[in-house]
Amino acid sequence: MFAAGSGVPLPPLGEHELLVFWCQLVVLLVAARAGGYLIRRLGQPRVIGELLAGVALGPSLAGELWPSGWRWLFPDDDRQAGLLLGLAWFGIVLLLMTTGAETDLAVVRRQGRAASLTAIGSLVVPLAAGCALGWWLPDQFLGADGRRWIFAVFIGIALAISSLPVAARILGDLGLLDRPMGQLVMTVAMTNDVVGWILLGLLAGVAETGVFSVTDLLLAAGGMVLVTVVVLGAGGRVLDRAMDIVQAREGGPAASASIAVLFTVSVGAATQALGLEVVIGAFLAGIALGRSRLAAEPIMGHIEVITAAVFAPLFFAVAGVRVDLGALGRSDVLLGAVLVTVVATVGKLSGSYLGGRWGGLTRADAFGVGAALNARGALEVVIATVGLTIGVLSDASYTAIVLMAIVTSALAAPLLRMSAEART
Repeated sequence: MFAAGSGVPLPPLGEHELLVFWCQLVVLLVAARAGGYLIRRLGQPRVIGELLAGVALGPSLAGELWPSGWRWLFPDDDRQAGLLLGLAWFGIVLLLMTTGAETDLAVVRRQGRAASLTAIGSLVVPLAAGCALGWWLPDQFLGADGRRWIFAVFIGIALAISSLPVAARILGDLGLLDRPMGQLVMTVAMTNDVVGWILLGLLAGVAETGVFSVTDLLLAAGGMVLVTVVVLGAGGRVLDRAMDIVQAREGGPAASASIAVLFTVSVGAATQALGLEVVIGAFLAGIALGRSRLAAEPIMGHIEVITAAVFAPLFFAVAGVRVDLGALGRSDVLLGAVLVTVVATVGKLSGSYLGGRWGGLTRADAFGVGAALNARGALEVVIATVGLTIGVLSDASYTAIVLMAIVTSALAAPLLRMSAEART
């Protein structure tokens, strides 16, 4: 491993760094599992408890109650943080792989009109509402970049994107993932994320260079279409051929797991190279896995269990640790956070509902789709971090977006239950 741009090898991790890493894993997993258990007792999906457990371990609570211990466990060191983040992101890749494997494209195709119109409504309405809100918010919410129009568009994009991992976890917890509405939600959420991440990448480029590139837009969109067509068109056959090769030699569960994971990581790397999130590629890879012989292999069930038990809770807890809610003590920041949350919720629910109804969904299903898409979760924290890094967001607007992510995720389950009760 080398220092960035220097060619000088970095020193190996010492015993202390490794000790801190193992202690982080123990504390985060215990807290996440306990938080998930307790929140389930209150009728909420586990992901909410996992996120809140991370927030409790972050600077807002644990950092205030035991500053020295907190700094030891979560030191301000990029290499130390990278160990934990790398493992957490690998876990969320596995979650999206197993989610994609449960996606039935035949169901999605039968809902093609509803999926298309819901995707349009769920993107356009919150995007427009977010841009309007961003234009109106006070100057203290602007980052160091200082350009109001870039800030407004960023807020619009942040409100338009859904969280594919959180939607998958909530629907799975509520037993809705394999139902037609759950399949529709996953399709629309993937569309939201693809379009949103393309726009976010373009905006980040404009913020950093001051130049808008149509070429970059076309390359990103064309690349995504190409990856989708190749993975969904040929991925199943490639996986079956790989299974034939390994079974002719050694085979076994280890070989099957290797094929599934390597395929997923490869597709995720391709979408990451396009400027999109790795989770989008992982979801596409999962769909291809679900159409191959690997779907019937027992190892897929084992991967799903270990993901739900260890990797997914770790990811959401790590995302929560990065949240500092101390800024909410300021009345202006709290008001801004409330406004962002309200506009995000109303925009996503109304846009999804109008698009779903136009596409032929019942009132209850259209409302349920909007409720699931409204859950922003941990990826919204990633988006907020991007905005803070490139100078578009200030600490105040970053905190407001993070709070919105937590609140909208917590709202998803009760709103989905309302939809289910209206359906019966």
